[in-house]
Amino acid sequence: MYENKRCEYCGELFAKNDDVVVCPDCGAPYHRSCWQAHGVCAHEAEHAQEYRFSSPEPVESVPLETEDFVGKIRKEILESKQEKRYCESCGAELLEGDDYCVYCAHRQGDPIRSAKRRHAGKDPLGGMAPDVVIDGEKISDLVLVVRNNAGNILPKLKRISEKKIKLGWSWPAFFFGYLYLFFRKLYKYGLIVILAEIMLFNVLNVAMGDPVSKTLTTASEIYASFETESLSETEYLKLMEQTNERLYQSGLAYRVYAVAGITLAVTNISCALLFHYLYLRHCKDTIKRMRKSAEILGEMSQAEFRLNLLARGGVSIFGLVFGYMANFMLAQIVSYLIEMFSQIGR
Repeated sequence: MYENKRCEYCGELFAKNDDVVVCPDCGAPYHRSCWQAHGVCAHEAEHAQEYRFSSPEPVESVPLETEDFVGKIRKEILESKQEKRYCESCGAELLEGDDYCVYCAHRQGDPIRSAKRRHAGKDPLGGMAPDVVIDGEKISDLVLVVRNNAGNILPKLKRISEKKIKLGWSWPAFFFGYLYLFFRKLYKYGLIVILAEIMLFNVLNVAMGDPVSKTLTTASEIYASFETESLSETEYLKLMEQTNERLYQSGLAYRVYAVAGITLAVTNISCALLFHYLYLRHCKDTIKRMRKSAEILGEMSQAEFRLNLLARGGVSIFGLVFGYMANFMLAQIVSYLIEMFSQIGR
């Protein structure tokens, strides 16, 4: 009789076998537990006006099989995916109207690069949302400057920005030192590291009794002991053998190794500790320069701004060559200056 009607207190539908209590004055139905909990009819105040309960239309139960919630949600997801576009190379979501991926610089529709899918399955943001801000800059802008291995580097940049002491650790910077800085286009900081490395080498060399100059002098003396200037292969091997024997017996070789080893360890460890802090500054400076350029040149679309950041970001093989040549040239210049000032002092 009361099936699919509601209890006037809890509002739940009555099931077929529920224990139902009816108010003797107005006929309102209740669960027995609800009636016992309250003790009076919910319409007690209206009984004086001769209130009579009138049953609303029965509530029709809807079979669960007609409400395919899973299918509905799945359909909505598929429709949302169809509206979005994803990069053919790295799988990142594309912005509307973009022909280039802002994360891997892949041109959509390129059949050669589409076949490679070098970055497929990798998250270029390192698991962070595109609206995350790192030290005042949006991660969606920073990723354009980092580009290569951004999914690994960006979380480290975020941790560095949140630290009071801006120290981290980079294994590539530890193994390759200033060359890794040039590879990542940190040319200014790479030159500073080269100069610091050269100066430290010379300071340690002087502190240990100038073993480098003594080594060169020893090699020259042994070479002069040979009667001819053009050495045969046998004479050259003999020269090298005598030179090594003299250097190790005098201890000069060990001191040269110590100078070079300490210099390399100090500079490479420093690069590894400071790399992420310096790289974050480099990325921020690059973005700021691009914004200033946009202000000078006039309005620039977001697509053009991103493409310019992509062009200035990433890595550079040329940077490795430039770094090696800069190290060689600066070492020669510093050595010449030191020699010149030493002669003036005499």
